[in-house]
Amino acid sequence: MNTEKALKTESGLSLYHPLVSFGYFVAVIAGTLLFIHPFFVLISLLCAILCAALINGKKALLATLGFGVPMFAFIAVANPLFNHRGATILFYLFDNPVTKEAMIYGMVSAGMMFAAVIWFTCYNTVVTSDKFIYIFGRILPSIALIVSMTLSLIPRLMAQVKIIADSQRSIGLDWKSGSIKQRIHSGARILSILVSWALEDAVITADSMRARGYGQHKRSTFSIFRFGKKDAKMLLLIIVLLAAEIFAYVSGRGTMEFYPAIVVPEIDFIDTIIYISYIALGLIPAVIQIKEDLKWKQLK
Repeated sequence: MNTEKALKTESGLSLYHPLVSFGYFVAVIAGTLLFIHPFFVLISLLCAILCAALINGKKALLATLGFGVPMFAFIAVANPLFNHRGATILFYLFDNPVTKEAMIYGMVSAGMMFAAVIWFTCYNTVVTSDKFIYIFGRILPSIALIVSMTLSLIPRLMAQVKIIADSQRSIGLDWKSGSIKQRIHSGARILSILVSWALEDAVITADSMRARGYGQHKRSTFSIFRFGKKDAKMLLLIIVLLAAEIFAYVSGRGTMEFYPAIVVPEIDFIDTIIYISYIALGLIPAVIQIKEDLKWKQLK
């Protein structure tokens, strides 16, 4: 069962060359952050949710939604409260106008940020630290190492917090029980232990790297990754779809006017091709994962 789970974890987009998977997420996240258009944002958000469900699993997706939905609501509500631009006034709140344009723009902006967060969770699953170091290790070895360690720091801290909290609970110092003062003391104790652990771990890591001669001379590299025909075909497909994305951004077809009034552009043949290309780009991980799952079921 453990072998089966490991094999399924490495299926899908993870089986492609790191350059392919990294290039894909650069393309899809860039499109998510650049296109301020309701249709593009909706496509990116739906594709991100589908891909996260298939790549990360339903449990991880629900955890992400638990964080992302309040963020979406906060941004969507905050924008019309602080931004009063727009020609269509819906109502007044504390003598300040709340406009339809500001409300819709807030929802679009919130959806864009929500989709970006979900895409980054998929990125962390597929592009692991060893793949990131493989891509940038020869070009920018120090920066690649720092970024890789930074990306892995938060999951390690979260895991260590759970270990510390469980240890404190076993000796009767649960931060979830007792008076408010006791909870504050227990939480501060956990934070102090966590900071001490992080500092000690940083010193051990630095000593270990110095003992291995890191940074003293040009290092040799070993890699298990090989760029094959399958990777070339997928990379070519991503580049073609990315070209359509770049054209949409440069030509202004990826944006929409919100102020002073919402202007919905007419959809022509070129827009249709761009939308189809963007949908295809967003569904690449899902299609690959579904194909791999079907192959897996046939082999069982």
